[in-house]
Amino acid sequence: MALTKVQAEGVNLADNFAFSGTVTGAGKILQIVTSGNISGTFDTSSETYQSMGCNVAITPSSTSSKIMVWANVSGAYFYGGQGSSGDDGASGAIYRDSTEIYGSNQRFLYHRDTSAGSMEIGMPCVLQVLDSPSSTSEITYHLYMRAFSGSTVNASNYDRSIIAMEIA
Repeated sequence: MALTKVQAEGVNLADNFAFSGTVTGAGKILQIVTSGNISGTFDTSSETYQSMGCNVAITPSSTSSKIMVWANVSGAYFYGGQGSSGDDGASGAIYRDSTEIYGSNQRFLYHRDTSAGSMEIGMPCVLQVLDSPSSTSEITYHLYMRAFSGSTVNASNYDRSIIAMEIA
């Protein structure tokens, strides 16, 4: 017996349609959560990461899910005189709970000068990382910053936020 293809002449968009299957596969966005814009004082000369008071919690629906995390500081600056090594700068990091997952002292603001004097440099900071937490428990992502070589990092008059997106 031969198969025959039946074609509809049209679809009435006024009809109600129901989907009774399931959607599977990778790359689908399952949820997005945000910290919202956080304002407040942040000022540090510490050479170890300090919390910026900005975090977001998300509960993955599967252990195979990935979490894309974006952290943003709308503006930050570092200032100070020449550090003992001649390297000044600032670095940001993203932590999953208490574990650093992005940062490793990568400088987003940097100045190297072997001459005497002081400087001030400012700019926005955006950090992003694709995390594989392998968990279905609630996870909290945090934004941290640190200074280098006697610099001071200040983001007191700028908003900061974190967005976490679960991807199947």
